[in-house]
Amino acid sequence: TVTTQGFALGLNYYFANYFMVQGNYSWNKLNTAETDPIVPAFNTPEHKFNVGFSARDIPLHIGSKRNVWGFNVNYKWIEGFTYEGFSQFTGDIPTYSLLDAQINCSIFRTNTTLKLGASNLLNNKQFQVYGGPRIGRMAYLSMVYNFQKKD
Repeated sequence: TVTTQGFALGLNYYFANYFMVQGNYSWNKLNTAETDPIVPAFNTPEHKFNVGFSARDIPLHIGSKRNVWGFNVNYKWIEGFTYEGFSQFTGDIPTYSLLDAQINCSIFRTNTTLKLGASNLLNNKQFQVYGGPRIGRMAYLSMVYNFQKKD
């Protein structure tokens, strides 16, 4: 018999019509010390949390053009843990943190939204699977067309 326990707690706080501060925390624990190789490994950090600050639908008029802006900044912290795979892929994943950020602009005249952002903005190279590649920054630029006209 294998048993685990844990919980997650999150909070979003909205203020000043456009802004939100959010955070969440999770705790996960494997209760059973298991040596049977058939039982899958837990491979989950005991503690992790996120905190973020974002805004959406901020109107900004430049001349006669009307645009709506938004952004999101999120910090993630993940406690180190032992990753258990096959014998050659068992080892420690060190504690790491990441910073993600995005800015977006909805352009009503063209019915589009432009997004510019990055995951792991500070390029904190880390790995999430023992024996796997180190993961760095991923930057992106996207343009989304909305088929429904906005007023």
